[in-house]
Amino acid sequence: MIKIGIIGSDNSHADAFSSLINIPNEKTGKFEYPDCKVTMIYGEEKERTEEVAKIGKIETIVSDPLEMIGKVDAVMIVFRHGGLHAKHAIPFLKAGIPVWLDKPFTISNEEAKELIALAKETGTILTGGSTCKFCYDVLMLKNAVENNFYVGKTQVAYMNFPGTWENEYGGLYFYGAHLVEMACAAFGYDMKRVMATKSNGNVCAVVKYENYQVILNFIDGGVHNFCYVIGDAGTIERRLDITLAYRHGLDEYIKTLKSGEIPVSHDKLYATVELLNAIVDSVNTGKEVELKGL
Repeated sequence: MIKIGIIGSDNSHADAFSSLINIPNEKTGKFEYPDCKVTMIYGEEKERTEEVAKIGKIETIVSDPLEMIGKVDAVMIVFRHGGLHAKHAIPFLKAGIPVWLDKPFTISNEEAKELIALAKETGTILTGGSTCKFCYDVLMLKNAVENNFYVGKTQVAYMNFPGTWENEYGGLYFYGAHLVEMACAAFGYDMKRVMATKSNGNVCAVVKYENYQVILNFIDGGVHNFCYVIGDAGTIERRLDITLAYRHGLDEYIKTLKSGEIPVSHDKLYATVELLNAIVDSVNTGKEVELKGL
């Protein structure tokens, strides 16, 4: 049995992941992950943590996440504010306990570099980010772009998703990570430059690749998730269905825990952090920002 600890209870992701693992499927009556169990949880808000433990049938609430060391086989760090991720991940990486860092992976390029270096040094699994990048619609777009299906050679693309510039969870980093990671998964992680602007709370970023550019629109209060890909042979118009995102992301983490192979390389995880930071920097400075990679 793989014992998993959840760190951070403020996010609905804590409910979702623990329920998917600990509660049988309503239709089949069977557990989706019969060889896994969320056994412990830590949260900064007592009532909310108790609520998640009840919803997800988590047996043990700890007052300090370090209490999990030696008692769990892996952790999922799911705070809403990405600025809390690195400091909670470091002790577990040092202890050799696999870590899933929810979106945003981090809100700092330097913290992302530090975590990746520590994971390599200790040989500990480090993965995570937005689960939306594993959704079928994103994979279909990736296949079309990489293999010139339906559209021929990609010339320009447009993708929109909710994202707010101002909130208590780090601003654009909080929800913007979803759009950035979906775009990178579909169009590649080898971005060259980005130019971004903000108007009425909405952010528009033009991400420039070698042979095409992708326009990302972070819509304040937006509910419609769409992507358009225009090529020299046709156009794809695709609504992005993310209803199974939690399941797809959890599938990948459980596979990683069993195989030791992470679904997205550290270089690519870092690229998404750098891109999101570059978008914020471009909005703040009014200048185009170059992307350098890890």
